[in-house]
Amino acid sequence: MKLLLAVCCAAPLFAQPGGGGGAGDGIWRRNAAFGESQTFDACQGHQPQNGQYHYHVNPVCLRAQLNDNLTIARVTRTGTIYKEKSSGWAHSPILGWAQDGYPIYGPYGYSDATNPKSAIQRMRSSFQLRQITRRTSLPDWALPNHSGISQQLAANQYGPDVSVSYPLGRYVEDYDYVAGSGDLDQYNGRTTVTPEFPAGTYAYFVTIDDNGNPVFPYIVAGQFRGAATGGQVQQAPGTLTDYFVNGALSGTAATSPLLNTWETNATKYAQIVSPANPAAGPITTWPGALPAGVQTSGSVTTPALADVQRVRYSSSAVYVNATGLPSYTFGPWFGFANNGGIFANFPAVQSVQFQFPSAPAAASTPTATGLGDCGLWVNGVAVFNFLDGASYSNSGGADRGGGGVAPGVLIVSAASYEGGPTAPGSLVTAYPIFNPTIATSTQAAASANWPNSLGGATVTVRDSAGVSRPAQISYASPGQINFAVPAGMANGVAAVTVSAAGSSTTGSINVVSTYPNLFMLDDTGLAAAYGISESGTVTPVTSAIPAGSYLALFGSGLGSATSAAATIGGVSATVTYAGPQGTYPGLDQYNILIPPALAGKGQVDVVVTAAGLPSNAVYITVQ
Repeated sequence: MKLLLAVCCAAPLFAQPGGGGGAGDGIWRRNAAFGESQTFDACQGHQPQNGQYHYHVNPVCLRAQLNDNLTIARVTRTGTIYKEKSSGWAHSPILGWAQDGYPIYGPYGYSDATNPKSAIQRMRSSFQLRQITRRTSLPDWALPNHSGISQQLAANQYGPDVSVSYPLGRYVEDYDYVAGSGDLDQYNGRTTVTPEFPAGTYAYFVTIDDNGNPVFPYIVAGQFRGAATGGQVQQAPGTLTDYFVNGALSGTAATSPLLNTWETNATKYAQIVSPANPAAGPITTWPGALPAGVQTSGSVTTPALADVQRVRYSSSAVYVNATGLPSYTFGPWFGFANNGGIFANFPAVQSVQFQFPSAPAAASTPTATGLGDCGLWVNGVAVFNFLDGASYSNSGGADRGGGGVAPGVLIVSAASYEGGPTAPGSLVTAYPIFNPTIATSTQAAASANWPNSLGGATVTVRDSAGVSRPAQISYASPGQINFAVPAGMANGVAAVTVSAAGSSTTGSINVVSTYPNLFMLDDTGLAAAYGISESGTVTPVTSAIPAGSYLALFGSGLGSATSAAATIGGVSATVTYAGPQGTYPGLDQYNILIPPALAGKGQVDVVVTAAGLPSNAVYITVQ
């Protein structure tokens, strides 16, 4: 499979009848959350080839920075995993500003838009999937984005019939706006009182479900509610007064939310976690060392300042200068094309100057949000809408433009479920994306001698030296394959081919000598382990394990390393054994003495380090 340098939200290849359809017919415009989410980092942001880091959906790390009703579920090498608070919500803060000058809030607002003492609730979108099987007409809300196109389409304007390959939700026109079904209007906002606007304002809201999953239309829908007179500008005309510059407030100013909501950590350097080695931690220049054969675009060769650098204002507008890089740690970005499992595009400094009208007004004729930025988050990162720059071509019978959505497999550690480098012998899991056939039935291996064919599937790994080897498979289903990376693989980019039902699907991994991963019993990070006392008493990890016991811990990815170190609760612990578990291929075992000094510590993290690389953290409870 040819390397796909995914191009998110690229400029249209030619004029389109719709609002940001990119290549193709511009009628059935592809949903970015469908076509690009596999390249989002843990913060749910990513970038095209020009390096413009942005969000299409819930900006979770910014929300965490601003204390917007989130708690930490688990910290991983590839980013922090957050979860929504189940109760005790506060009104969301302003997260950004749209080009029309109206604020963008997080997901939570007043249940009564006119009463600041009413209960806080999650704002519900008023969009829902259409009940259609054929794509022959447009929904009402999208018509302003399709000038000159009739609602009932001509046959040469039809989209693909709804199918497994073209499911509902692939295109934004698959959604209907149903007035009154939620809290928000067709622009994804409402007129409401807020903490910053006690007299009321129009405001957009980020939309999510109860579990924090993005809900269409995500941020700003297809049109702006107000007159979109703002946006990126080259010049800041007239006499302007500095509000913030060079890391400090610049004297007095009339306070307004449009001036004082910006995140101004202007003296902090941006940091990313590299997909080539997440265990190395955050770096301030990137992409850093990459395996041979990996292609990338975007880079920062000297540390770059993050967040908003300058805020100025006049009587009619506010001007914001930013690098487009946030001050929270972001990345890594993983891909599925033959690029070592690394998404080809990295962030770059944008040097954005953005202008907002300080007195927004409702538009007489709504303007389409189109492709590219439709606003700015308060950390100076771009707000994008729900488009990825692709649309369906009726004559071509496929989507055109945008990022690549060819069928493939995304490969992660079967132990940590993190992306990243893979050692020979590691246990990994391959997930299908964009509907390939990876198995014809669901089947688990009957013994510890795993076969090379299971559930109608085979897996072959070709290493950087061009040597292909079959992989042993422990479990296969149409939605997941667990297998062991063959031993003896050369370091570097390796291609993974999954074959089933006469078709083949490819993915890619970055093979390294050692990259330790620890197994978890659940998504909270509970260790796959048990305790053994000196008397031989076995304590399950679901109970508190006495200090002074031995911890039998399981992982994968030890590779060529013959020893390991460990910490428990941040305290160095003696590792008496690090090596193969002995029964199952690719399964490692670590026997670790729990330091007696940890008695009564309760829940503590366990980290194993091999060849200088730390594993993911798992936890146990120490009695």
